[in-house]
Amino acid sequence: MQIKLPDILKIPPKLYPFIFKFNDYSYFLLEGGRASGKTQSTARFLLYIAETRHVRICCGREIQNSINESVKTVFTDLIEQYNLSYEIKRDYLINNQTGSKIFFKGFREQGSVNIKGLEGIDILWIDEAQAITKTTLDIIIPTIRKKNSVIIFTMNRYTRFDAVYNFCAKRDDCLHININYFDNPYVDKKILNEAEVSKNTNVNDYNHIWLGYPMQNNNEFLLSSNSIDKAINLEYEKQNLYFQGSVMSVDLSASGADMCVAKLFVQENETIWLEKSTTSWSEADTDITKGKIISLYSEWSPNVLIMDADGLGYPIWISIQKIIHSAIGFRGAKKPVSKFALNARADGYLALKDYIDKGYLKLTDKQGIRQLEYIKKTYKPNGLIAIQDKKEIRKLHNESPDYADCIMMALYAINYCSKTMISEYENQNSIVESEFEPFE
Repeated sequence: MQIKLPDILKIPPKLYPFIFKFNDYSYFLLEGGRASGKTQSTARFLLYIAETRHVRICCGREIQNSINESVKTVFTDLIEQYNLSYEIKRDYLINNQTGSKIFFKGFREQGSVNIKGLEGIDILWIDEAQAITKTTLDIIIPTIRKKNSVIIFTMNRYTRFDAVYNFCAKRDDCLHININYFDNPYVDKKILNEAEVSKNTNVNDYNHIWLGYPMQNNNEFLLSSNSIDKAINLEYEKQNLYFQGSVMSVDLSASGADMCVAKLFVQENETIWLEKSTTSWSEADTDITKGKIISLYSEWSPNVLIMDADGLGYPIWISIQKIIHSAIGFRGAKKPVSKFALNARADGYLALKDYIDKGYLKLTDKQGIRQLEYIKKTYKPNGLIAIQDKKEIRKLHNESPDYADCIMMALYAINYCSKTMISEYENQNSIVESEFEPFE
């Protein structure tokens, strides 16, 4: 049977369930690659809804520094194309017949999540949802609680462990549609040609940009998805060791949007290390942070404590050292130990990669695993390996890699601070074994 829809609802047939089952679901996830029609179709449908009944619609993104970064242009172009009756204001649109309002918002402002204006909305559309962090998602979801309210996500995810994708996966109240350019009958020949050129030039770029696959198995990334899966699913036999190494690592918040993260790694046998515990906090009070670190150190009793000593972390480390004299301050930009790394941060990540590749590391924390998927490496002209700058990561992913960096520091300690670890163990247990070396 041929379906006749209004001209404004000229969308790919694969997205028809989005229209016809709109009242059956609370959440919609439309995901896939470029030119699939996700954004255009959603804008068309929302304009149609706003013309047929009175609704309040918010179109949001994780960060929106200006109205030009929103989907407003998509709406205004459609309004002009179909001669729709809307009053177009700087930050919002008003339908002249129904009084429906469509407004645009960035959720994260000055490092914190701002949900002002979200209460009482009927529809929330989050475009570029791959940029939404779990912290933002955890705040937004319970805020949209009006009866029959709906949240729509459109995205091309970066990682397999994407916060929005994981939230929507296997939910009975979420309609999930994967759509790509070849599912869109309205895509023009120029776009089809661009996709074909990409396919023939770089298959990894093609898979992500045009097919919507998560970014993986690309030489730019430090770790492949297969190697991360290896660390997640690692099986081993635990042994009773004369010396069981343990490392506590702490990554300290550098801004309001960041988290303080502490992890405990323990040695399970002669080669295997287990990510045993993870905790995080976001209080800005440095006294609370110092107290938290000291309390965790007392609870976990690690052989070594290594902590971020860059920027705002430096005075906290100095203060901690007065109580825990052996605490190691990690400075990411300092001189490397290995001959392949640009700096200590690269040392730590290369050690992390080595342990994962050899099957020596068992990872358990979902946040750290998710962040490790998008860590990139680069090669300097002199052949040294560098790791993507934290500021660049924050710009791309709207979060600092706090959990990943905490894992990295622990592996730096495991790989390069074995003498300190043994010395601390001997001091705690009054045992002297000068030739005992449990590490490679």
